[in-house]
Amino acid sequence: MTLPDGRSFGSMTAPLEEVLPFTSAFRAVVRIRSEDREGFVLSDEGKPVAAGYQDASRNLKGNAALEYLSAEPSLSYELSRYSDEEYTLALAWCERMGCLTGGEVEEFEPEPEAFSEPEGLTASAQVPELDNESLNLVLSQPGVVAVSAFYEGFAVHSAGAADFERIAAISEDLLRSSSRIAGDMEMGPLDQIILETPGGKLIIAPFGDLSICVLARANANLGLVRLALRSLVWRG
Repeated sequence: MTLPDGRSFGSMTAPLEEVLPFTSAFRAVVRIRSEDREGFVLSDEGKPVAAGYQDASRNLKGNAALEYLSAEPSLSYELSRYSDEEYTLALAWCERMGCLTGGEVEEFEPEPEAFSEPEGLTASAQVPELDNESLNLVLSQPGVVAVSAFYEGFAVHSAGAADFERIAAISEDLLRSSSRIAGDMEMGPLDQIILETPGGKLIIAPFGDLSICVLARANANLGLVRLALRSLVWRG
């Protein structure tokens, strides 16, 4: 057995300390793969709990691997999200292989299924909740000015300095129209819409029952913004 594949949600080239925050809202594995080296860090909501690294002259495990990877100025990483079952398997494999890092690692048990609310709730009670830590992760990306989540034409979650109320309804209409266009053109499901002007960028993306809107400066790194959007956690 090796580590489970997980569900890839992006890749980036950066120091490890800048990569791990993108996994802070869930459990994940961060992999390094190239022709001459291979490594990984198992993350429990942004906390490294296991690591391994191998190249032509090194075969490091646990703290030694984590220290080596942390000291590298920049590496290319692939980020994959784990389900509860995948994380349990990965943690057990790392323990058998001697890859756990220092400190106690709590035995992970999947959370029981959430109790389903009875029908007939008011509209306000049914508004999906967005993980605030993940929303702030989007806001923390270089060049991002503000981020907001819309529901039924209203901004229900916001962070940063911008007034999204005026564009909430039209942004949702734009997403619906764009989704129909993508379907008619057989392009697959809509990922996001980007409005770009010399003064800045506006990214609008569907997210469960919500619509996410990100306002950024013209020099913002869209790759990092997309990666942060994919790391969002929806609780609805």
